[in-house]
Amino acid sequence: MPESNDQRLAKDPRAGCAEACAELVRGHYEKVYRFLLHLTRDVHAAEDLTQETFAAAWAKLATFQGRAALGTWLHRIAYTKFIDARRAEGRAAVLRESLAEASVSPADPIETMMADEEAHRLYQLLYSLDVSERTVLVLHYLQGLSYREMASVLEESSGTLKWRTSEAIHRLRVLLNDEVPDHAT
Repeated sequence: MPESNDQRLAKDPRAGCAEACAELVRGHYEKVYRFLLHLTRDVHAAEDLTQETFAAAWAKLATFQGRAALGTWLHRIAYTKFIDARRAEGRAAVLRESLAEASVSPADPIETMMADEEAHRLYQLLYSLDVSERTVLVLHYLQGLSYREMASVLEESSGTLKWRTSEAIHRLRVLLNDEVPDHAT
């Protein structure tokens, strides 16, 4: 089986050169950035955390053991950076206040991509979920991670994550149904 670019990069003895660093960023920047954007709902915070993620990954690349895919490992670092930043902001109370003060429609690049009103509503409801519920949905459905990869990122069992994802979907459906006007009279 041919070695992937990720495997080659992780084992590369020249893993200090700018070319290898650029290759790491090129291969994974967009997914990591989008993941953090979904979590933070803030373009600048997502950019900062993405840069911090790649700086930390580069510093720790020699310790990467390959037990998970490089992309999964980067998502784990990104999630840790997000949690650290969240704690620094004063935990969920500050986050909830900022979400409550935010306008009804998100002011991020996703809004411009959502021409369809139904998709826009779905994203609004996604952002109204607790960060733990939103995280599992973003990782699984928007980032395309398997439950096994999610388990590595979130350091929880696959079974627990399947249950949490199911519960988050159920909560999203309840919110969606509450939003749908009853036209039957």
